[in-house]
Amino acid sequence: MNKILKLSAIALLASSTSLMAQSKSFSGASIGLSLSAVGAEISGNSTATASGATNGGNNVTSGAIGKVAEIAAIDLSYGFEMGTNSVLSIGASYTPGKAKAGSANFTDNNSNNASSDTGALTVEVKDPYTIYIAPTYVVSKDSALYAKIGYSKADINTSATGGAALSAKPADLEGWTYAIGSKTLLTNNVYVGVEASITDYDSISATTTNGSVITANPKVAQGTITLGYKF
Repeated sequence: MNKILKLSAIALLASSTSLMAQSKSFSGASIGLSLSAVGAEISGNSTATASGATNGGNNVTSGAIGKVAEIAAIDLSYGFEMGTNSVLSIGASYTPGKAKAGSANFTDNNSNNASSDTGALTVEVKDPYTIYIAPTYVVSKDSALYAKIGYSKADINTSATGGAALSAKPADLEGWTYAIGSKTLLTNNVYVGVEASITDYDSISATTTNGSVITANPKVAQGTITLGYKF
């Protein structure tokens, strides 16, 4: 009976040690280089009230900007062991440079004289970054699954002509990123990660030279592959 109890205790200790080793495999500092396929959509509308026009003189225009591009980013994180098979990672990702989010044509229908004014709007996103937390479930000593929530921000550059020409440009983009992903260790230190995410930015607005206010709702969807090193 004593031998059985001793063997059971040894098995339990070995199992506990193995599980802790699983968690330890994904804890500590990591750095990664990511490549993402990005789909950006900026849909919105523009309204203005022309003085003296009938029915309030509501001028309405609408348009959408969409773009699929590839961008590279640097990812830094640190994982804290939270139990036998869980890790809480805190990190940040940063994309240096800028990328064209897309362009669109806008038509401003003037209810005063039934004429219209057309223009083109181009949007560039510059130096986007995300600060995040990622609760992680360790499946085995070599693989883990995680969910992520992060605060994202980016500079935005706009250029416009004709009816879309701006007298007041929009503020920088701010919003929240939600993601799910996985990490797989190729060696004790090298890992590959796969992630799907969506970033929902706050609404932005800008004023055209003819008095119209353009309001837009930017969203970004990403599929990301990361090659990283765990210290």
